Amino acid sequence: MRVLLSLMLLLNAHFCVAEDDNAQNQGLPVAAYSVQEATGFYQFRQVTGQVVKHQEAEIGFEFNGVLEALYADQGDAIEKGQLLAKQDTQLLEVEKLEHLANLDKVKAQLTLAQQDSERLLKLSKSNYSAQQQLDQNRSQIAVLNAELQVLKVKIKGIDIRLGKAHLKAPFDGVIASRNVSLGEVVGPGQTALRVLEQGNSEVRIGVPQNLLVNIQQTMPISVGGHVYQAEKRSGGTNLDPVSRTVQLRFALPHDAVVFSGQMASMTIAKKQQKKGYWVPISALTNGTRGTWQIYQIEQGHLQPTAVEVLHSDGQYAYIDGDLQNGTEILANGTHKVAAHIKVDIVQSVATRGEQQ
Repeated sequence: MRVLLSLMLLLNAHFCVAEDDNAQNQGLPVAAYSVQEATGFYQFRQVTGQVVKHQEAEIGFEFNGVLEALYADQGDAIEKGQLLAKQDTQLLEVEKLEHLANLDKVKAQLTLAQQDSERLLKLSKSNYSAQQQLDQNRSQIAVLNAELQVLKVKIKGIDIRLGKAHLKAPFDGVIASRNVSLGEVVGPGQTALRVLEQGNSEVRIGVPQNLLVNIQQTMPISVGGHVYQAEKRSGGTNLDPVSRTVQLRFALPHDAVVFSGQMASMTIAKKQQKKGYWVPISALTNGTRGTWQIYQIEQGHLQPTAVEVLHSDGQYAYIDGDLQNGTEILANGTHKVAAHIKVDIVQSVATRGEQQ
């Protein structure tokens, strides 16, 4: 019995030693990241501007008059030539009727004078009428013709004023504001309605001179939380002496829902040509004397490598250091490890390559 017990204790001790040896041979499970060389990285600069309408107009009446009717109000969409407002035209219409009556009167007098002229002409050929009467008749006809032309001009002027009493939309757009009310006397120099062109909106943005080479023909511009692909309309010619920027104009898509005066922003990407590697932020750890380092995985052991951080986008860092394409580094958990310890790769983190 004692022999059997001794044999069991001996076998148990043997298995414990074997398990300890296996534990010593196993490394710390870690996630690896394989680096890939890139040619450079982009730095992003945001500039701001303002939405402007390609056409906007403050329209009103050219002559004094009482506002009789309004056919559009603030926020209404309008079409070119649409009637927007009208002045009271009763006095003009009465004046036109008076001139038309005088016109008929002068036409009747002219007809009579022309008939008299024909009779006098026949009599003068038979020596029954004096030349003086014929001359007087011809002078009367000339005066009546002149009066006829004056009346026609006056009627035309009234027609023009009647037309001016009807305020029409100068282009397709929207009523931005209304500054008059029914019954109010409106006239020259007074803005009745402010009209903004619908669609065909632009954004004006000041761009620093050193970033002009990075401006493309089509640029993403954010307005009111929406991003629009805007076409560059003007390259700018003058440098603002205060802001040191060049004013550029970008045309927004026709269906862009924007308002005049809205703030707009544009992000400009400038590539820095510098070879390096993208690595996760979590792969970086503090080195000596304020430097940064990463851990290379070489033959199952961690080797610290000093690196220089050139740029970061919050998730990845662009670094320069003694690395090669395909080198595997510790992807995360740097606070749990130390140099030269044994590790086992149990997970591979996707590699970030060239920045687009």
